Amino acid sequence: MVTLPVGDVGESPVEEAKEYIRRGQRRIAVELLEPWVEEHDDDASAWSVLAAAYYELDNFAAAAAAARRAAKLKPSARNWCNYGMILRKIGRLEEAERIQYRVLTLDSDYDRARTELRKIHEIRTGDRPAHRPRLQNI
Repeated sequence: MVTLPVGDVGESPVEEAKEYIRRGQRRIAVELLEPWVEEHDDDASAWSVLAAAYYELDNFAAAAAAARRAAKLKPSARNWCNYGMILRKIGRLEEAERIQYRVLTLDSDYDRARTELRKIHEIRTGDRPAHRPRLQNI
């Protein structure tokens, strides 16, 4: 596969990785961000984008770990909701549910958390199979 250069020289690796993800080049985004987060362990944005790249590559265990790190560093409704969504995807429904309720304590109007709670309920009751939504990030 030929990789086209992205962004301007000096552009942040996180912004470059977002562009690679948009282009469908998720593996390159991971290769760019893994060393970045080793050096910049406190970069919540980088962890969040890395979680999205892992998720799109079906590496859900790595996606969950990266999303959890992002949420711990920047405890926003979006970061926690993304983490909970990944937990739902991998079948950790109790934990996913607990996380989505946490999201609603951060932002009671965060509709994605309510949607996730509904999906968890549907999975438990057999009303609907799990599906793969996109992480809200880029």
